[in-house]
Order: sequence, then C-alpha cells, then structure tokens
Amino acid sequence: MDKALQAGLSAGMSAVSGMHSKKPNWADPETAGANVLPTSYCPEPSSRVEFPSPQKPVKASHICIGAWSWGDKSTWQWDEKQLPDVILAWKTLYEAGINFIDTAEAYGDGESERIIGELVKNIPRESIVIQTKYFSTPLKAANFIHPVDAPIKSLKASLQRMNLEYVDIYLVHGPIHPQSIATIAEGMAQCVEQGLAHSIGVANYDVEDVQKINDELAKFNIPLATNQCEYNILRRYPELTGNIEKCKASGMIFQSYSSLAQGRLTGKYTKNNPPPKSHRFSSYKMEDLEPVLETLQRVAERRRKSIAAVALNYNISKGVLPVVGIRNVEQAKCAIEALGWRLTDSEMVEIDKVSIIGDKTVLWQQG
Repeated sequence: MDKALQAGLSAGMSAVSGMHSKKPNWADPETAGANVLPTSYCPEPSSRVEFPSPQKPVKASHICIGAWSWGDKSTWQWDEKQLPDVILAWKTLYEAGINFIDTAEAYGDGESERIIGELVKNIPRESIVIQTKYFSTPLKAANFIHPVDAPIKSLKASLQRMNLEYVDIYLVHGPIHPQSIATIAEGMAQCVEQGLAHSIGVANYDVEDVQKINDELAKFNIPLATNQCEYNILRRYPELTGNIEKCKASGMIFQSYSSLAQGRLTGKYTKNNPPPKSHRFSSYKMEDLEPVLETLQRVAERRRKSIAAVALNYNISKGVLPVVGIRNVEQAKCAIEALGWRLTDSEMVEIDKVSIIGDKTVLWQQG
C-alpha cells in the first residue's frame, strides 16, 4: 500500500503537483487576514481540543504527530537506524504535553502502526490519542468483497499491529471507494458500535461529501468528528472554498496534513537545494516560493521563532489542527515551539499576501 501511495503521488495525487500546473496561483490579496481566530485563542502544548464522539469527547493536543514516514521506505526511505531518533522525539513531545499521533494502515504497509504500538505500549492508554485510517480505494480487493465489513476488518488488523483494543479516531483515508458513502458510513459506524473506535472522520473530502457522510453517520447517532486535508500557506484551498468553515459550523475539527508542505515551509530547502522528487506535495519550483520563504523568515526573526514554528502557528491561527511529520528531536522541538503564542493579525495579513490557493486533484484530494 505504501507503493500505491507513492505511485499516486507521482501521478499527481497531490493537489499542487503532477497533473496540475507547477506555477503558483497566488491568493487574492483581498483574502489576506480572513478567517483568523481572535488572538485570545492561544493553545499551549498541554491544552486539549475535543473531537465529537457518541460517548465522551476525544481530548487531543492542538498539534498532531504525523507518522507517515515511520516505516515507509517508498517515499521517506525509512531505515531502522532512524528508530532511536523517533523514540527520543516521541518522548520529547509526550513529556511536553503533545499526545496525538496520526497514522494509517497504508503507511509502510502497516509498519508505521507497528512502530506506534512499540512507542506507546508502556504509556497509560487514556493519556494518548491514536488516529489511524482505513485505506478505502479500489486497489484493495476487500473493499469490493466485503463492502460494509471492510472498514471493520481493516481496523481490527490495525489494532493487532498496534496491540491496542481501540483507536480514538478512525478516518476514511480518501474519497475514492467502490462502496457508496452510505455503505462506508455503515461500516465505520459499526467500528464505533463494536468499541473499536471512539470517533469517526474522513480525509480529503470536499464540502458536499463531508455533508453526505455526516448525514449518513447521523442515522447511527454518530457525529462526524473531523476532516483532514492538505492545508498550509502554499495551499489555502480548503479555506478559500469554505471547507474549513463548513466543518467548524458542523462541530468538526479540521486537520491539516502536509502542514509544512513536506519541508518546503521550514527553510530547509532552497532553489539550490530542492526537496527530493519523491516528496511530491507542493512541488512548485523553489525559486517561485521565495516571496513566501522571505516573508516567513522575516516574521520568524522578528518573533525569535523557527520558520517551521511560524508556519504551524499560521494554521493554528486559522483554527486548523496541524498534523506534522516528525522524525527527530529537532523537529519535535519546532512543533512544541508552535504552541503557546500567536501570530498577530498584521502578521497573518503579511503571510496571507504571499499565500497560494492551490487546487484539488482529479481523484484523491477533493478537499
């Protein structure tokens, strides 16, 4: 499945690469400063956001640790020698108060989930939040053979890999599935009814499909808790199409993946040092992104923060919960550094003025 993800990226699965133009479509300056939360909203590492659930809400940190790279060789060239760095990074994050980990059955063909199982095995279960995803695409035969039961079977396999009795949040990984939305909702609802998951969400769904699956889940008295889409300064598409606003209005938490555009918003890459070709999200030429990076650098120096912390705080200031990939202590510290302060309204305008709309893709990224 990790190879399927990589093939999808290479074929333009990412909304700002592949089949789409690599020239940025800059956001209208009139949208600068839009949808920014009051500066009184200033979560700390120990603060908790509540995901809707049929029972008690799932309480998670305001930043989520992305574990796609853990065990994934196709895109991230995982090597077992990296495991000690991941263990130390997780220890740093957990001790700071960040308790939320995102994975998927497709990440490293389940290896990411196995690594997470090892990381959390000696930690009180109620103190951590684990989110995984059901690989819903037609590439998986079970989705045809067992249309309702497929999410349940997938989740049971995920739980076995993690040595857990339940996950806190279970997502449909994308809007491509041979089953109808009603059938998907029924299978996901049964995961909750069987005690295998506490909250249900989706990823990469557009506004219309979010509403459809929310309505279907309501028939089982289960709220849709979250939608996870690519959102960052280089892709404001979910914000500017009303997806984020609609999710919030319905009581959902909106999550962003590729929150740092796979490293492009950290200052690590330049036009002379471009990111690897395997990292397909936000694959604009780095020279085209110089206005963005110069602005982030200026704000970072002014606030005495890392560029990554500024980029993550931007998402938080828009009311979005960032999922950020972390492989070492340095990255962990940048994630922690993004909390406990806020960009000013004028700084948000400054950044928005060099932001990019982005786009959706033909298949995968609809939201």
